[in-house]
Amino acid sequence: MRRTVKIIPVLLSLILLFSCTADKYKVEIIDGVKYIKNTGEPTAAYTPKTKLLFEIQGPENVPDSMKGFGEITQIIADFNDNIYILDGIHATIKKYNRNGEFERYFPEQYGSGIEQLKKPTQIVLMYDTLTVYDHGLGKYIQFMTNGRFIQSQFVMTGVKPVALKSDGKTNLSTFIAKIEKGDSTDVSVNQLCVLNDRLKTQYVVREIRAEMNKDFFFPDLLTFYSVKDGMFYTAENKSDKYRIYVDDNRGNSQYVIEKKFTKVPYNEFEREKLNEFIVAAKFPPMDSTRTYYKKAVSSIEIDKLNRIWTQPSLERTEANEDSLYVDIFDEGIFVNRTVLDFVKRNETYTLLNNRLYVISEDRKSVRVYDYE
Repeated sequence: MRRTVKIIPVLLSLILLFSCTADKYKVEIIDGVKYIKNTGEPTAAYTPKTKLLFEIQGPENVPDSMKGFGEITQIIADFNDNIYILDGIHATIKKYNRNGEFERYFPEQYGSGIEQLKKPTQIVLMYDTLTVYDHGLGKYIQFMTNGRFIQSQFVMTGVKPVALKSDGKTNLSTFIAKIEKGDSTDVSVNQLCVLNDRLKTQYVVREIRAEMNKDFFFPDLLTFYSVKDGMFYTAENKSDKYRIYVDDNRGNSQYVIEKKFTKVPYNEFEREKLNEFIVAAKFPPMDSTRTYYKKAVSSIEIDKLNRIWTQPSLERTEANEDSLYVDIFDEGIFVNRTVLDFVKRNETYTLLNNRLYVISEDRKSVRVYDYE
């Protein structure tokens, strides 16, 4: 009897905990797809605990033209935590081991040769193959992780990959934009594509379409995504929904994550910067009489336990303008919102395999953290 008495309070506690947590989200099936709808109330108190392992400031025991970093464009890491840093100014890849020790850089010189880079902007890893997109030359170029050149391949005119990514094993992917002719107006199309071995579109995972009429707003075609273990996590491209689509590599919807959200308008400074970006992309400038809103999600990362970290949009004031907020989801359920106080203003963070990487504001160094 005593054993039963001891068990009952535990069961009651578990029932109460489950009941309180369930009130903070609900699951609905809509057209055969599972929607996890979060109220925005946290279901746990998780905050990442980090430990700085080391900082990389660029090699010195190299020719003067390759010392330090000209500009860190992107970083990736393999499954042994070796680090590959794409230096856009020096047009080279700089490799470091898991302890932050410099190993090599390649190619040896930058330029327009078949094995060279001129203005590289994106890099991904597939097993032991690095694929770089060189915007300056309009081509893909591939190297082994030991620096050996494999091949280069020019892309078709007008086909420019955006947000080239991979999970390190499968699914080399990118957004590819095009314009289709319509009966009354052209349609701008942005497709999230899985590429085949020849770096051509094999499958379309998700497609964003917009008529290029008087209400066309170029940023509505853009969004953020992440990929891990053959699954794609894509943020809603519109500004009125906090939504993440989870699809497999054939474009089959697995589930959708939603969170309660109130639209956030751009402040004057943000609006000015956005307008500069739009004009530079050769699209019509923003209408000064119209109110524009931020996208609900401005980045997606997947951590080592498959939790989703998003960077939410919010109203910026003097009190929070330097803070980097992240929303964390576990199996689609909102855990909580926290501040990454070790990431400074205008720095960029990314989660790769078992570690967290922060690129400095001047893009000339990277800090490497362990986290739990």
